[in-house]
Amino acid sequence: MSPSQNSLKLNYTAASDRGLVRTNNEDSAFAGRNLLVLADGMGGHAAGEVASQLLVTTMQRLDRDPGENDMLALLGTAADDANTAIADTVRQRPETQGMGTTCTALMFNGTTFGMCHVGDSRGYRLRGGKLEQITIDDTYVQSLVDSGSLKPEDVSTHPQKSLILKAYTGRPVDPTLRMIDAQPGDRLLLCSDGLSDPVTADTIEQTLKEGTPEQAASKLIDLALRSGGPDNVTVVVADVLAGDDESTTIPAAPVSAGALALPEAERAHPNTAAGRAAALNRRPQVVEPKAQAAGAHNHGTGANAGNGSGPGNVAGAGSGAWAGSSAGAAENSAHDNASKRGRNWTLAIVVLVLLAGLIGGGWWVYASSQDKYYIATNDSDELIIERGVDYSLFGKDLHEPYQRVCLTKDDEVRTTDLGEKPSNDCHPFSLTDLPGSVRGSITHLDSGSYSEVTDQLQRLSDKALPVCVNRAETDNNGKNNEGKNNDDNSGANKDTDKDTNKDAANAESADDGGLSTPGVNCREVS
Repeated sequence: MSPSQNSLKLNYTAASDRGLVRTNNEDSAFAGRNLLVLADGMGGHAAGEVASQLLVTTMQRLDRDPGENDMLALLGTAADDANTAIADTVRQRPETQGMGTTCTALMFNGTTFGMCHVGDSRGYRLRGGKLEQITIDDTYVQSLVDSGSLKPEDVSTHPQKSLILKAYTGRPVDPTLRMIDAQPGDRLLLCSDGLSDPVTADTIEQTLKEGTPEQAASKLIDLALRSGGPDNVTVVVADVLAGDDESTTIPAAPVSAGALALPEAERAHPNTAAGRAAALNRRPQVVEPKAQAAGAHNHGTGANAGNGSGPGNVAGAGSGAWAGSSAGAAENSAHDNASKRGRNWTLAIVVLVLLAGLIGGGWWVYASSQDKYYIATNDSDELIIERGVDYSLFGKDLHEPYQRVCLTKDDEVRTTDLGEKPSNDCHPFSLTDLPGSVRGSITHLDSGSYSEVTDQLQRLSDKALPVCVNRAETDNNGKNNEGKNNDDNSGANKDTDKDTNKDAANAESADDGGLSTPGVNCREVS
């Protein structure tokens, strides 16, 4: 579709702030005439910002008129390419293992938006003064709300509210792809959870009703900072305008924000306790000039004055002045040497104290880590329990493989020691046993006690794919059972009653052509 006066256009901006707690910004955002995209990186150790930048820079190529092309296909392909780039980076730089990013992107063709969404960043549309959320959070708590297990008003206080089920981590993930209609007067907002967590939807709605996109974006970030600024906060705001609207100046170039943007002057943080603490932590030290430098300059001036040949100046006076200057310099030198010795002793004591603290702290961290466990995957993508915490200290990992995990055909989770072989009826529990939408959540599960981790495994098993069923085997089993039932209608049926419902469901799915592709719609068992 070529641009015309009857088509719509966007007036856009993007803005970001690292917040009052974080020391770096892992968010990335981009706004252009045909593309709005926001990514919230995760993973720490400067890896989250790498993931978000990879995603946004890969998707930037879509900032052009798509014409008659399928926008959802374009968005999905670009997001897959970004995911591949993340996987390649992890292979090349093992220290970035565990990094990932959310993605909320809108592509615009002049009449309609195509949307690609993964994670807990959000998209909103303000239309007619009413705010509507156009994305659904890919989070554990949202799944509880959808199933009726949790009330929406209890989401903000749930202990696992930050657990996301989908993210671009280099592993396969299915994004939400949908079309969004557009009208002149619509205002679109993409934001990271650094805004949507501390600021209520009602406040966001009221703020979006006022000002230009730039003013609204700035106000939203200020609101997040005044609410404590616990996380990076990033927003993309865009107004939908009529194609023939000449009253508004459209940006001449795209806008980038967050980790993707060039370093810029940090905005003034609010005069709150958190704002003052953040400013204090980031205030540079001022080193006062040494007083002796000025003293040395004064001595030099006195010496030159004494050596002058004007009236009233004699050699003796000049010599006396120089002698006095030399004596003062010697005294200052001795004082400086003493000061240096004192500083050296002080430095040595400080170093010893720091070393003792590091050793003691390291021992405490190591000891504490022995009571912590978390779920990880090995090189074969099998789930394992790691003991410790996912960090390193002095080059030594603070974690080690602890137990293997297997899953029976009845979804029973069992754990075995590393050197112990699982029983024949228990198949290693792997990522491919889970739906694609759940696999990405493994790297974001919280660590905890052994009991808490086994509870997490049980919840994962509840989401496992059904057991694969072979059509031919199902038909043969049915015939054999029929013949056996004709011979004996009493004892045999009692032994199979407990599996009747599950086998019937599997057989029915097999008849429909399902439960036959491991890792896609079913899982293998021993």
